[in-house]
Amino acid sequence: MELRHLHYFVAVAEELHFGKAANRLNISQPPLSQQIIHLEKEMGVQLFQRTNRSVQLTQAGKYFLEEVYEILAKIKSSVEDTQKLYMGEAGTLKVAFTGSLNSYLIQLINMHRESYPDVKVTLHPMSSTDQLKALTDKEIHFGFLCPPITNPSLDFQHIYGSRFVAALPINHPLASRPGPIEIKELKSEPFIMAPRRLEPGYYDTIISICLNGGMSPIIYQEAEGVTHILSLVSAGIGVTLVTEAAQQEYPKNGVVYKPLKGRQHEMDLYITWNKYTIMPITNNFVQTMKHSLKEKESI
Repeated sequence: MELRHLHYFVAVAEELHFGKAANRLNISQPPLSQQIIHLEKEMGVQLFQRTNRSVQLTQAGKYFLEEVYEILAKIKSSVEDTQKLYMGEAGTLKVAFTGSLNSYLIQLINMHRESYPDVKVTLHPMSSTDQLKALTDKEIHFGFLCPPITNPSLDFQHIYGSRFVAALPINHPLASRPGPIEIKELKSEPFIMAPRRLEPGYYDTIISICLNGGMSPIIYQEAEGVTHILSLVSAGIGVTLVTEAAQQEYPKNGVVYKPLKGRQHEMDLYITWNKYTIMPITNNFVQTMKHSLKEKESI
């Protein structure tokens, strides 16, 4: 049984006239009649009740017609889904991010969903170190992370840079003082930091800010993720430095953010992908990202 036999059967079943069905299929009537007879013999079932004046579906023919409708609909749907996958208009994208979701990533995903509603985006919180490994091992498609990015198999795009501010408990003596503070004023304070093995770029930048400001931070406790770090600051466990982007994303109760005097240090965020796993679905996401950055620059 071939797919064309199903189309022949449907045409005759809907027209209930071999001549009209043949015209609809753009074939002559005798071959159509022979194909239907061949189909019935192959199935061992009489699908049509034929007389000199009419053609009617048998009970078996009526049942088979409903089944064929479902088969053809499934084939059509499968073809369309396959075409969407081939064009990158369907499938699953795995996107990792460091810390917590930032507003840019949320806007990017919403923009991509508008253009490709059949693409599913799954989000995975990971440290920058874990993201780099997952990208290299082709376990995720994209990562939002902090530098350094030294693997030659990875491609990347700068998203934005954000200046650092001090995050202090609300009852800290410097919290109520107006204006920016000097980093060396925190030289005796216990610092809460993300482990360097997870966020080397973030960690090293904070250390550099402190050293350039004339002090070496006393690392009292390590914690993973900005939310966890700020919770410890809120509890009065210590102080830390975070970016202005983090300040805007996580306005934590019990935390006061103070700008820093002197040279302004920034932390950069990049979107990164493996250049050797580029395919239509990832290409489309890259194009959405580039379009979103152009819109951002024009604002």
